[in-house]
Amino acid sequence: MAVKEPGITASPNRGLALTVGAILAIWGILGFFFAGEGGHAFFGNEGGYLWGVFLVNPALCLVWTLLAAAMLIGGLGTTIGSRNLNLLAGVVLLVLALYGLLFMNTSANVFALNAVDNGFNAIVGFVLLLTALAADRENLRALRADRDDLDALRAEAAHG
Repeated sequence: MAVKEPGITASPNRGLALTVGAILAIWGILGFFFAGEGGHAFFGNEGGYLWGVFLVNPALCLVWTLLAAAMLIGGLGTTIGSRNLNLLAGVVLLVLALYGLLFMNTSANVFALNAVDNGFNAIVGFVLLLTALAADRENLRALRADRDDLDALRAEAAHG
């Protein structure tokens, strides 16, 4: 008997992927409007302020928007896919936060990251990583077992 893919509300990874994807889409898309104020460079340590606290430039907004698109697609897909996207996005955001901490007040800060950006990226990245590693264990186990059973049946049918 085939295991049914858990719904968005039954899968923490799918629900979180959609939620974070929506937040990053808002931040990324709105950020483009504020990043362009004052003619800031695409890659540069200066930018505009989104809601008066997030320092944004077009490069950072593009990263957030691309992550948002991937997470929204993944959240509407499968539990395994959204888990993998949460893992990837969590790592990307944590690396971005670390990059911001190391280069925040230097000319190497090509994403115009400030302390609020770094905190946001670190918190969201940590939650994504933690959810990807710890949630949906029963769902993932059942889905993988079902996939393995299906592969075994296909192999058996192919051999006669």
